[in-house]
Amino acid sequence: MSNQISRFEFTPSTDSLATRAKVAIVVPATNTVVQPEMELMRPAGVTNHVTRMLLPPRPYEDQEAYKLALETEKGNLETALESVLLCEPHVVAHGHSIHSFRGDAKRALDEEKRLENLCGIPFITPSRSVLAGLEAIGNPSKIAILTPYWPPADEMIANFFEACGYEVTKTYGMKSVGPTAVARFTAEEIISAFEQVDHPQAQALIHVGTNLPVSALTPMIEKKFGKPLIGVNVATYWWALRKIGIIDPLPGMGILAQK
Repeated sequence: MSNQISRFEFTPSTDSLATRAKVAIVVPATNTVVQPEMELMRPAGVTNHVTRMLLPPRPYEDQEAYKLALETEKGNLETALESVLLCEPHVVAHGHSIHSFRGDAKRALDEEKRLENLCGIPFITPSRSVLAGLEAIGNPSKIAILTPYWPPADEMIANFFEACGYEVTKTYGMKSVGPTAVARFTAEEIISAFEQVDHPQAQALIHVGTNLPVSALTPMIEKKFGKPLIGVNVATYWWALRKIGIIDPLPGMGILAQK
């Protein structure tokens, strides 16, 4: 990060609307789902403050280049943080999932620590949030994973969970043709995709991909398939609140949101 933010010191503050906490949320510039979904989850006395980060386009037309981009691409997260931290938030929730699933649990933890040291407040990454969500529902060992991505990304995410000790029974990627297209998948298409990924041995369903509008469908999906769903946006916002001591249930967002 730039020297500017490393010199930036602040104390999280409340105000007339944020009587309990302020949540900073960083999303990709193309993401149109995280902000409205997390606003639906917002408890009374908490306010959300969204900033956007630029990301290079991922070349889905070339799967080798796509795979390389997954490991090497960088966005301007640090620049986005420089602006949003000025509002004196209590926690930062990162609404961009794929980068946090690189490697294994240690790499994810190291990256979380790096970003927390950078900000001086809790920094919530999606991969660590999903792991916390799995633990909160009893740590089921066998999972099935739905994404909006292409096979190299699905493989990377499956490898992450397997390195964390989970058995991935099945993955299914919806093969979105670009970042904004992810948000255009309909509820019917998303339910159909869960039908594709569900597996008799899976004890829980996982959703990765923050621009896929899954959160409000969570109770319906859990009822239909008879197993918990840990969706990345619900898990990230839920864990952000829990990390700062706010334990309100998040109505209409499924089993995890009641924990």
